[in-house]
Amino acid sequence: MAKGNNIKRDSILDAAYTLFINRGYYETKIIDIADAAGIGKGTVYEYFESKDAIFLELFRTKVMAGYANLSELLVKDITCEKKIKEYIEFELKNSSKYTFNKNFLVDLMVKSDVLRNRELIDSIHNLVNRKFSIIYQIIDDGIKTGEFNQVDPVLATISIMGAINFYIGFHCSPINLSEVLPDKKDITWEEIQDKEAFFQLILHGLK
Repeated sequence: MAKGNNIKRDSILDAAYTLFINRGYYETKIIDIADAAGIGKGTVYEYFESKDAIFLELFRTKVMAGYANLSELLVKDITCEKKIKEYIEFELKNSSKYTFNKNFLVDLMVKSDVLRNRELIDSIHNLVNRKFSIIYQIIDDGIKTGEFNQVDPVLATISIMGAINFYIGFHCSPINLSEVLPDKKDITWEEIQDKEAFFQLILHGLK
């Protein structure tokens, strides 16, 4: 593909990404993306057959690509505890860099067909597998070296992945804290995103 074509394609992706975040996936139309990119609507279709195709490419380039070198963490000469901490830090940094707002997530889950796209489902599946494998290996190594207790590494991996994913996703989740915690109606995300406290809870639990 010629350099000029790459530039035009990238401008479409950049425009779509900004609009998806600020306006929501459902409310963003192809014409909106074209206008924001400074091109005609027909030009968008020269590069992408649909809005779903644009989202899939954004997922690949802005989400999956961020995990390309994550496996390097496994060979670092540091403790398994530090590896888990670095993994959590990476996830937080990556999610804050490529995050979407509440309306985007609701639109995606309820109003869009994008999550029925087989390519996207396969991409998400592969990413989850990669992340699971890395956390499992860290935990398994820690158990074998005596750094961690003798626990089921599969169950530990599932528990840690679940905690990390919900912690990261909580601030862009449609959950209203004042509804589920009436005695803490003024609590904000900023007040509960103590990364060190979260890390200690992951490693040491409630006791």
